[in-house]
Amino acid sequence: MDVLFYAPEGVGEDIRKTVSGVIPGLEVFRSQAALAERFRRVLEQPAITVLIAQDRDELERLLTMRTAFRDTKTVLVLPDRRAETVSRGHCLEPRFMTYLDQNPAEVVAVLVKMANPGNGNREP
Repeated sequence: MDVLFYAPEGVGEDIRKTVSGVIPGLEVFRSQAALAERFRRVLEQPAITVLIAQDRDELERLLTMRTAFRDTKTVLVLPDRRAETVSRGHCLEPRFMTYLDQNPAEVVAVLVKMANPGNGNREP
């Protein structure tokens, strides 16, 4: 399963290390230009994309790419809990949203559940 991980250099290192220990073949991107290029050049989109926004400006720049994330399950890590930040984060339609100061194990638990199709969730 393809899992992309985006975070600017020096941001979310604890999350990246924790996730890479559980998800083999994690594709890591440190710039939005590189992330955008990945979505343009590869026909098959990743199953899951983890996006870490270091600040509100970064979140706004990620929002300009939201159509690229349409066919992928998105895990979004926000920089703060302000209502306006959370509201803007919802525009990316993430499957899971958390914050930079949360335990990285939460992200791993969600990724493991997303990656395993037989996890007990059934369609009604």
